[in-house]
Amino acid sequence: MHPTARTARRSLAAGCGLAAALAVTLAAPASAAPPAAPTVVGDLAYGPASPGNLLDLHLPDVRGKGDLPLVIWHSGSAWFSNDVKTGEQALDVVAEFTGRGYAVAAINVRSSFDARFPAQGHDVRAAVRYLRENADRYGLDPDRFAFMGNSSGGWSAAFAATTSDELELPGETGVDGTSSAVQVAVPFFPPTDFLSMDTFAAENDLPMQPGIYPHDAPDSPESRLIECPGEVFPTELVSIQACPAETEAADPSSYIEGDEIPIWVLHGLADPLLPYNQSQLVYDTTTAEGNEARFTLVPGAGHSVDDIIGARESTTWLTNAYGRERVVHRAAPSWHDIDRFLRLGFAQAERAGR
Repeated sequence: MHPTARTARRSLAAGCGLAAALAVTLAAPASAAPPAAPTVVGDLAYGPASPGNLLDLHLPDVRGKGDLPLVIWHSGSAWFSNDVKTGEQALDVVAEFTGRGYAVAAINVRSSFDARFPAQGHDVRAAVRYLRENADRYGLDPDRFAFMGNSSGGWSAAFAATTSDELELPGETGVDGTSSAVQVAVPFFPPTDFLSMDTFAAENDLPMQPGIYPHDAPDSPESRLIECPGEVFPTELVSIQACPAETEAADPSSYIEGDEIPIWVLHGLADPLLPYNQSQLVYDTTTAEGNEARFTLVPGAGHSVDDIIGARESTTWLTNAYGRERVVHRAAPSWHDIDRFLRLGFAQAERAGR
């Protein structure tokens, strides 16, 4: 072939290759846009007290995928604050779970300065009912509600869980037939059996932080929450040990009887504020009644969700629906593991007709 012809053919081939490459480039889809920020519906009033009965609802942009599962989150404050829904921990959970396709409701409840127990338990349940009654309006699936929280917010999660089989509690108002139930719960280091905290910490030589410990003190967070007969609030308080019946009514474990929802309780062994038996008691009580539950202890973890999630080691006790327990030693759960537990809980609730 004549050199000029070969050159011309190479030029044509190069031109065709360039054209083909250009065509592919033009036809290729643009890089995916970052997901839209969740829509925030703020300061929804689920009760009459403000700001204690307000919640923020965060809705992810997942249109066309059906009604959304819901995570309800309550951040702890030792029951001292009535406005925690925009705190750092709440917003971290919002980002994590809206990114996984959940709606997230970050809630406030009334502080112990606003009202005393059982007000906080009633608030927790009222928030659940409000969200269920407005599920259609916000595109929520009323049969896929999860409750999570840390510290006193973990207490809220445990209280919501263990009273899910109760349509109405003593003194509770505004129920009107709407269920206060959630389908699965994940409390992080909740205070539960207030009366046993100091004894357990002393017997096990657990270092407790001054100012919070001792929990039996008349001015402790627990004593400020529980209204003992005859005291004058807030000037003349008495220890929770002076009124065990009123104190036990605030223990989520005291409501466990028969069939309960799946619950996963997590606690740090180095928690300086709340001894780990508080989580263990919830696990022991609910599994003794034949229920599925998990209990995770994380060595070295303090009073922090960040210390627990993804830690290098942990021990988890798991009891299944058939009452069989196994013990797993491995890295602490990730948010992916928590997500999977929630979805398993939803599936079980559907099968059980909860």
